[in-house]
Amino acid sequence: MKKFLEEYIIESIICIIAIILIIFNPHKVTMGLTYAVNMYVNLFLIIVSVAFLSGFISEAISPDTIGKIIGKESGWKGILIGAIFGTFMVGPTYVFYSLFRNLIDKGAGINVIATTIGAWAIKVQWIPFAIVLLGWKFVFIFNLLMLLSAIASGFVVAFFSKKEY
Repeated sequence: MKKFLEEYIIESIICIIAIILIIFNPHKVTMGLTYAVNMYVNLFLIIVSVAFLSGFISEAISPDTIGKIIGKESGWKGILIGAIFGTFMVGPTYVFYSLFRNLIDKGAGINVIATTIGAWAIKVQWIPFAIVLLGWKFVFIFNLLMLLSAIASGFVVAFFSKKEY
């Protein structure tokens, strides 16, 4: 038992806190569990879809093809593809980290991946709504700055990432 507690100290502390909370405030625990289950159900389809997409890319697309399209030597073409891809992505970023790892392993440039993640902040599907509320000038300038920032961050990450991925 002692070895178990040493290996799983954080999990043990969380369980103790959960038991205390269940005793003192069962209503809040029920609300929290309901929220967690709903969140899991909403994310499940995205997680499964990304897993299938990652598997498909791993088996169907050769490393040479990925390297040519979004590799380290793809230049501006790869960065623009990553930026455009990032603006159309939906869902939480962490779900796609395994896909990004897979792409890096297959030859994608770290600068393209960083640009994609940075461009994720631009939500193309929300632009019409934002224009109605904030005006076209603000939305245009803001999204342009976000895009330029994403591209710049790709270069900065590549510059400081001396490790070969």
